[in-house]
Amino acid sequence: MPFELTEDERYLSAHISDLIALSLRSGVPRFSAFLNEREAAIAAETARTEDAIPVFFGGYEGASRTVCGFFESTYGEDFAGDAKNGLFPIRAVSFAFRERDKLSHRDFLGAIMSLGIKRGTVGDIVVNKGGGAVFCLEAEADLILGITKIGNVGVCAEDKLTVPIEKPEPVRFTASVPSMRLDCIVGACTNASRDKSASLVKSGLVSADFSVCLEVSKTVSENSVLSIRGYGKFKVSKIVGVSKKGRIHVEIEKYV
Repeated sequence: MPFELTEDERYLSAHISDLIALSLRSGVPRFSAFLNEREAAIAAETARTEDAIPVFFGGYEGASRTVCGFFESTYGEDFAGDAKNGLFPIRAVSFAFRERDKLSHRDFLGAIMSLGIKRGTVGDIVVNKGGGAVFCLEAEADLILGITKIGNVGVCAEDKLTVPIEKPEPVRFTASVPSMRLDCIVGACTNASRDKSASLVKSGLVSADFSVCLEVSKTVSENSVLSIRGYGKFKVSKIVGVSKKGRIHVEIEKYV
């Protein structure tokens, strides 16, 4: 494993190994709970070490929280596009409410957690003007469908996806850095001083490729994803070039 695991993450890795073994032994697809991006990276690495092929899906393409599935090779032709909808045990529950009422992701999650539902059974929550959608495991869908109020707002639930999934495009910008050290890249992302950026790293507030990194001198490569607490998530999409004075121009994407 290329990153250090916590006790819970070692349990997740062992669970993924079990799913692989069960799928191979029974010939029946096996699925994890919903995983965040770091957990998905752990699942993918565990599968790689066991020569297994994981398939990730969260109810729609580009979902942040996904279920990891292991299938027989005969399922291979079904992995493209919307066909995954029929293979994964995921359902979408949509909610309608008045446009003048304001509900947030936190409001939806609070209403769901108040039912005693575990976080791992719920995927992405999409909230738009006058509507929202919750992606969940099939076993929890009926319970979520029973929600009639979120916060102080009355809602109407429906057992299908009726809310448009709008994934905002990342904000792209170019920065000039003296090196690809982590503190330099963090400074470019946050527009903070070198000292402030180093402090963010040393305080454990920066994750590089879904692992907390405390090394200010760690080299950041192209396509690395940085999560900086209080500032958001960034991707170092590419190195554009090097100036005559040796400064490196990098293109950075900020997820919004």
